Amino acid sequence: MQDDKDGPGRYQLKGAIGSPYSMKMRAALRYRCIPFDWEGGMAGFVAAQSMKAKVIPVLVTPEGEVFNDSTALIALLEARHPGARSLVPSDPALAFLSLLLEDLADEWLVKAMYAYRWARPVDQEQMSRWLAFDALRGSGQAVIEEQARVWRDRQVGRLDIVGVGGAAQPVIEASAGRIMAALDRQVVERGYLLGSRPCAADFAFYGQLSQLTTDPTPQALMRAHYPWLFRWVQTTEDLSGEPEGQWDAALDTPVLHALLTECATHYLPFLAANAAAVQSGEPLFCYRAGEAELAQPADRYQVKCLRALVEAYASLDRDSQTRLRSVLAGTGCLSFLTEAASKDVAA
Repeated sequence: MQDDKDGPGRYQLKGAIGSPYSMKMRAALRYRCIPFDWEGGMAGFVAAQSMKAKVIPVLVTPEGEVFNDSTALIALLEARHPGARSLVPSDPALAFLSLLLEDLADEWLVKAMYAYRWARPVDQEQMSRWLAFDALRGSGQAVIEEQARVWRDRQVGRLDIVGVGGAAQPVIEASAGRIMAALDRQVVERGYLLGSRPCAADFAFYGQLSQLTTDPTPQALMRAHYPWLFRWVQTTEDLSGEPEGQWDAALDTPVLHALLTECATHYLPFLAANAAAVQSGEPLFCYRAGEAELAQPADRYQVKCLRALVEAYASLDRDSQTRLRSVLAGTGCLSFLTEAASKDVAA
């Protein structure tokens, strides 16, 4: 485990155990055996106030530079620590799939995490109290419970803003169920998404699932229906002693096909509709998620997500695009990547 206090050249990771992205980065740093100190509680929230995007975790380099956004942090660490225990496959086609699935976890599965945490009273009560305790432990029960009430009211009030309220909730939770079912089979047969070693996408799914294994409703669901995945989350928390393993060359495995189908059915339509709304100046947008028509406020950050995916696919060499074309077309993803490119999606 790499969050002890000895050794030079250490990073500081400031986050919270109730944050999926903080847990994603903590597990990634541990797996890569990059020395770091973990600071929870209020440290992450305080550090985030100085950032353009006020989100956690915040990573402070040994030189004192400060960064956030978990996808960007993984790329930063790859540039600073190339080679051993990398999270980005050297095969460009696999690297693209890792990026796409990392985004699916970070930007789509997080909706299920939010819905499970804030849509039902049992989860609202436990998690508002726990999150307040994480930040304010030692401050006294009255202070912690008052903060829990404030956070609960705020987060419950944002269900529609996040796009998980009303008609969206069952659609998003059903999508999460299909994702978890695919991963439950995967972790038994292959261990990780792309073989016997984790990629960035594995840690992105871990981050979201680390919350689902904690909150009452999804925890019970996972224990009952996805027990192998439940245990995988616990083992993935610290992979510092894990052998490096290998990535497989296969691009159309059952789990990849299932997850890419979720991308094409739910996540990519959401990104495309959001980008169109931002470009036209519309504050709200509707999109088709399978058989359902869903709506939510437009978000500029997620335009950047779509643009990053489009540019990553367009920058692939011809051979990699050829190898990917079958699985991307067969699952419905390809048209979103190419049509968005032709529309010149702007952030």
